[in-house]
Amino acid sequence: MPADTGDMVHAADVKMLKDVYTRLCVIDLGTNSFHSLIVDIYANGTHRVMDRLKEMVTLGAEGLDAGSLSEAAMARGLSALQRIKLLADGWGAREIVAYATSAIREAHNGGEFIHHVRRETGIRIQPITGPFEAELIYFGVRRAVDLAHPSLLVDIGGGSTEFVIADEDTILEAHSLKLGAARLTGRFFMSADPVPAERQALLASHLGEQLDELLALCTQHQVQDLVGSSGTFEALILATSLQQEAGSFSSSGMGVDRESLLSLVDQLLGMTRAERAEVPGIDAKRADQIVAGALLVRHVLHHIPTIRRIRLSKEALREGMVAHYIARKSDQIANLGRIGGVRRRSVFEMAIRYDWDEVHAQQVANFALELFDALVMLHRLGDRERELLEYAGLLHDVGYHISRSGHHKHALYLIQNGELRGFTPEEVQIVAHVARYHRKSLPKPTHASFYDMSASAQKTTLHLAAILRIAEGLDRSRFQHIHITSVSIDPADIYIRIKGVHDVQLDIWGALRWKDLMEELYKRSLHVEQNPD
Repeated sequence: MPADTGDMVHAADVKMLKDVYTRLCVIDLGTNSFHSLIVDIYANGTHRVMDRLKEMVTLGAEGLDAGSLSEAAMARGLSALQRIKLLADGWGAREIVAYATSAIREAHNGGEFIHHVRRETGIRIQPITGPFEAELIYFGVRRAVDLAHPSLLVDIGGGSTEFVIADEDTILEAHSLKLGAARLTGRFFMSADPVPAERQALLASHLGEQLDELLALCTQHQVQDLVGSSGTFEALILATSLQQEAGSFSSSGMGVDRESLLSLVDQLLGMTRAERAEVPGIDAKRADQIVAGALLVRHVLHHIPTIRRIRLSKEALREGMVAHYIARKSDQIANLGRIGGVRRRSVFEMAIRYDWDEVHAQQVANFALELFDALVMLHRLGDRERELLEYAGLLHDVGYHISRSGHHKHALYLIQNGELRGFTPEEVQIVAHVARYHRKSLPKPTHASFYDMSASAQKTTLHLAAILRIAEGLDRSRFQHIHITSVSIDPADIYIRIKGVHDVQLDIWGALRWKDLMEELYKRSLHVEQNPD
């Protein structure tokens, strides 16, 4: 098979604008529900939603103020994530990004839940701060709603509510407060049905204490619009629209007028739970928490009389996660769009997915190819093997994604299971094992997967690993400041001469540290020397 060189062709560039860079699954682990999106991200930075799944988990059902997740809540969460993982696997998602919000980040046993999920599903959950959550919500809302005027974005979650004062270009203020609907319901209302006026008054007082500063900032920034997101806000907007026939929908988002929304809130406050569940637009599962959300919205509207327009954004945190991912990977996505060849593109996708050190990996791969070409009379391998060596060089450090310790072993696992496209199973094994043996020990009887390969594949792996070990060592400083000036071979020795901008002793030491395999294979002593000026 000829080497997949990835030469740039203008027609290929045009085609790549339509090619999928990666299929991503994002998971928003909220207090009430877990939401997941499966999206295809394209080489031009756009994306398309392929599927979505919502799982009602109610992590805070047993109480948030206790500061821990109950066993029942963790079991529900794990079960939901197992179903989401099945969906992601079914779609062939190549990466999962999972962010945990209020309930998990505040719980003293949140780490235990995160560890358990990782062990059972392989999903790596990252708790995020409230301010970062607010920023992501802004990114999501901005995609869906016109923010031509200063607006207050309100995302009513279960454990926290995020408030963002922003316009189309800028976040002016971002706050995350422990004012989630589930938290407020548990603290102020419990089983009261309907909610007594005195309990409503207590919550109103609490909201005043928590929101005075934010509401003053809204006045300062001359906020004109209220844009809400999340299930609680959506239920309020939808119910208002259906009841008053006051709703409208445009590219700026579904909206209702101030008076219609406040009228609905007044009605809800006097209803029992059963009556609220019968209101068109309000899901029975939200009938308990809708009162707290309604009081919060009413408090905001009463204290910011300049707000006349209330709109709903169907996009928020999870869509913001996608936008943030694309922004963070923008340079890599753009570069990938110019890479030709299924095999090469697949390798770069994996490298980017596992947050590679691109400059170091490229340097090591380039050194490996130079050495391969210089030593061809000894290894007698061809273009196919040269290509596999380059890919192993590019991927040799992806194991850092799991852990620095033993990263060469982690690289073996990730490459074996990374679904590289365009490769035969044996080629995948060769690339994986060359990366695995770029440092530390050589094959042992206990390394079953190495000995499962054919004898020819084992031989190829050893020759390529011998070269990669030296190439990796030549950038031991990770300064990328040296270049190979010459490689010479005689019956007893191999000489690699290098020249560097800075002191090269660390790189010489790095190369000679793992010379054992090359010396064993080629029956020659290896010397790495600084080329005299």
